[in-house]
Amino acid sequence: MIKIYNSAHMNEKGVHARYLELEEVNIRVNKISTSGVPYILFEHKDYPLGALRATYNGSYWECDLD
Repeated sequence: MIKIYNSAHMNEKGVHARYLELEEVNIRVNKISTSGVPYILFEHKDYPLGALRATYNGSYWECDLD
C-alpha cells in the first residue's frame, strides 16, 4: 500500500491522505539497499506529470507531494 499526502495542506485533524494499492501503480524504479531508506518511483493515472517517489517507513510506502 502507498500513502499519498501533501504535508503542506493540513486540516484540523492532520494530514489528509489517499491510499493506493501497489497493483494500481506502475513501478518504474525499485531501490532497496543496505544503506539509506528504500524507495520506489511509481506512476499512476491520477498523477500525470511524471513519476512520484515513495519511501518505506517499515509498515507501508509513503509519498509526500510537498
